[in-house]
Amino acid sequence: MTTKPSAAPWADEPFKLITLPDGRADITNKEHSAVYCATQMAQVHNFMIRGLNAIIQQAPHIPTISDPNYNEQDVKDLMKYVQIWIEGMEKHHHVEEVCIFPEIEKFAGKPGLMDSPKHQHETFTPGLEKLLKYCKESSPENYRWSGQGGMEELINDFSDALITHLYAEIDIFLSLKTLESAGLKKCWEIGEKFSQSEGFVDMLYTTFPMVLGTADKTYEGGTPFPPVPFIMPYIVHYWFAAGNSVWRFNPCDFWGKPRPLQFTSKS
Repeated sequence: MTTKPSAAPWADEPFKLITLPDGRADITNKEHSAVYCATQMAQVHNFMIRGLNAIIQQAPHIPTISDPNYNEQDVKDLMKYVQIWIEGMEKHHHVEEVCIFPEIEKFAGKPGLMDSPKHQHETFTPGLEKLLKYCKESSPENYRWSGQGGMEELINDFSDALITHLYAEIDIFLSLKTLESAGLKKCWEIGEKFSQSEGFVDMLYTTFPMVLGTADKTYEGGTPFPPVPFIMPYIVHYWFAAGNSVWRFNPCDFWGKPRPLQFTSKS
């Protein structure tokens, strides 16, 4: 459950957020690291879902060139927000495919064990790439939400496959309870270190503001995720994200508090 900022549509719809495994009544042996890994993965996937929902809820209300309220900067910011959202997901899937999945397969002694989620990536990646190309190459005056070639059509092309994967991967990690707990946890930690080692400085301007701004710390009664130093939201807010109007599209502030979406039918 989320502490929504108002009765207006928010980033917990249209796509439903994932219930965290460590809070599910049907999950047994919660001390096993498979539950830990699945819960961490669910938190990350919920960032992605909130980001997508925030885009779907707000993009239709960005005035186009024919609208008297058209503002070029609003369109530029939307395009950049979508671009950062896509690139963040691509980085996450890259870390999985080149580090986390191979580490788990090596530890389990079962080559191909993680082929299923890897193949699922292939079902939505082409659609993501089309949307990324659209955001990078389209001029603001050509932006539109609805109609042929619009952003809505591009999102609809991959969103169902993406959401199916984000849910399915949680069950895949829960199924790893057959592996030794400490060894599986080590595989996860190797993946975390690998992720943090790639492009860290650039992440401070892109990934961190996106993650912090889609991290609802009120979800399901409250969660400390992501586990960043208490000073990090302040650093992002006052330095790395300062003056960047792209982050208007985030559904939360950098401290994980849900806030009203800025672009709605009442904007």
